[in-house]
Amino acid sequence: MGGRLYRVNAGLVAGFAGGFVCFVLLTGQAAAGPQEDQNAVGKNAPPAETWIKEEQRSADYVGAETCAACHEDIVKKQKLSTHYGTISGTGKAVEGESCEACHGPGGLHAEDGNPKLITRYSTETCFSCHVDKRAQFELQFHHPVVEGRMSCLDCHDVHGLSASHPNTALERTNEKCFKCHKEFKGPYVFEHDPMREGCQVCHEPHGGVYDKLLVADQSSLCLRCHWEQASNTAAGNIGGVAHGVKGGTGGDYDIGEGEECVDHHRAVHGSNMWRTFNR
Repeated sequence: MGGRLYRVNAGLVAGFAGGFVCFVLLTGQAAAGPQEDQNAVGKNAPPAETWIKEEQRSADYVGAETCAACHEDIVKKQKLSTHYGTISGTGKAVEGESCEACHGPGGLHAEDGNPKLITRYSTETCFSCHVDKRAQFELQFHHPVVEGRMSCLDCHDVHGLSASHPNTALERTNEKCFKCHKEFKGPYVFEHDPMREGCQVCHEPHGGVYDKLLVADQSSLCLRCHWEQASNTAAGNIGGVAHGVKGGTGGDYDIGEGEECVDHHRAVHGSNMWRTFNR
């Protein structure tokens, strides 16, 4: 492809191979590289992206400084964001400015302020760059973004800077999750350590192949930290407590064939009663 960027505008096929998602991008029209003036201020929009309003496509690009005349706070914030630096290197930006890379050419909107003449957020805007995330939302278990019951903006601040998670525009990951999943917030007398690290230690944020958006099947996920159980097929030891296996040499607890860790340790996020998270 000669080093040129290609935008996906035909489709996306997601498949599985050896537990990995394989992406096949059906591409069409080449995107203008930063050396071309196709997106320069004063030029009309290039062949329209699907998310840009039809009535806006004949407008000129005017640059982020024009946007700042009315949206000064947002433009200042955007210039510090991960999005700004990323977009300005893709050929989608307007002379290094990034408002119109997502909102489309702003010439007509700038003339009279009509909000109908500027493209506002849609999931398709995000998916035009984040094609891998679109594929994740098509997996069996996923947050309902493609169904329209959630949007990327429910979790991400597209204009914002996050010092703690600079690549995701998430300031406090767990707090975003707890907006919907309040029942897991705590505080707990006995807290499961991964809760301090973040929900993403155990859960995929977009979509995955395991129930409850887990990053692995339930028992394998537990054994990533509690590896002692896997070290002895007869009687592993977790937290000082022997875990016998069916047909093994015995232990304080017998684990039946086909049972999962969560069949016994149900309060996996934390408990106010049991140090071992039984309930």
